[in-house]
Amino acid sequence: MAIQNGTTGHTSKIRLTRYLESDQTHTSASPEVALVILNSPIDDLEYFRRLFHHASYRICVDGGANRVHDLLLKHYPSSEYQEALAHALPSAIHGDLDSIREDVRLRYEELGVPITHDPDQYSTDFGKAVKTIAAKMPQVRDVLVLGSLGGRVDHGIGLLHEIYRQQKYHHPELRFWFLSEASVTILLRPGTTEIVTPLKDGLITPNIGILPLYGKAVISIEGCEWDVTDWPTELGGQLSTSNHIVSNQVSITTDVDVLFTAERKIG
Repeated sequence: MAIQNGTTGHTSKIRLTRYLESDQTHTSASPEVALVILNSPIDDLEYFRRLFHHASYRICVDGGANRVHDLLLKHYPSSEYQEALAHALPSAIHGDLDSIREDVRLRYEELGVPITHDPDQYSTDFGKAVKTIAAKMPQVRDVLVLGSLGGRVDHGIGLLHEIYRQQKYHHPELRFWFLSEASVTILLRPGTTEIVTPLKDGLITPNIGILPLYGKAVISIEGCEWDVTDWPTELGGQLSTSNHIVSNQVSITTDVDVLFTAERKIG
């Protein structure tokens, strides 16, 4: 596959379904993985459980604590709810704490979960969570972000901006995974990324998109229905959306940061 003119980026390889797979295939949570739970609806208990058990550090962003509490309350009868809650305790709850309900806060305090208030109005709660992870778990390399791209459009765009800022300027050692109940999305850095896409596992569909949200890009794609070489792409111009995986591995080369998103297979 051709490399774009002027591209001097890195080469990396990732397995796109790594964190969608059953935790039964892993003996323990990885110390290099953290989970950020945002204040967005969570309905899929099995999906939550898999992400939770992949991570060694789990932090609820303010009202994200409500979402975990209510998910377990919904799926477990009262006789099992307390035990389920105790087995899914976050490592911390952090933020400006203007969204967490009082009953949820009291319940987690009783269970010994650290709840910390950060009143900084110049940082987002997500940015505060990333700062906490970097301080508490410097060995972390993958940050899973649950509930990341649903809900209000301005919140979604704001999150994409914040994650780009965190990864590019503050924590280039981290890779952020945006995980919603409909898709898995990652930020691809300049260079070539080999993405393992095992469709036979039944965790993702063939539907993907490559989005130049951070400026005009020149990309090359191999392993999709519509492969391209040294192809300019930008908002307002031509885009590689609604493309389809046709191989067990997709190779993407880009000269600037782009988003890669794939649809989760549900049911």
